[in-house]
Amino acid sequence: MNVEALKKEPSRVKYCRLAFSILALVFLICIVVQVFLAGMALFGNSEVWKWHRSFVPMFGYISVILFILGIIGKLNRKMIWGSLGLFVLISFQYITALHIAGAIHPVLALVLFWGALALVRGSYPFLTKRK
Repeated sequence: MNVEALKKEPSRVKYCRLAFSILALVFLICIVVQVFLAGMALFGNSEVWKWHRSFVPMFGYISVILFILGIIGKLNRKMIWGSLGLFVLISFQYITALHIAGAIHPVLALVLFWGALALVRGSYPFLTKRK
């Protein structure tokens, strides 16, 4: 067997890694937009709360897709479990939206931001790799 053929990654792995990178960036942007909507609702027009509430279901499952892409793309465990961790954090966000645990809601938003940023930084080489 050719050694070069063994070193070469299957195209599905490359495409999954590329899709992971792009979706991780989209997820990070969605988190920033979500925090912006919360700020607009809190400090400006309270009608924006409905946008804040309805925006999460549009991107919340991206983290599950990232988890699947991470497995297919043979990413390291940190990236795979990090994407699943983001899904768990989003699930906790629904719980903390209640008045009892509301104080932790913005803290979890910060953790979501930093987790998404870590995934973007970890997957950045897949965007810049030229082979």
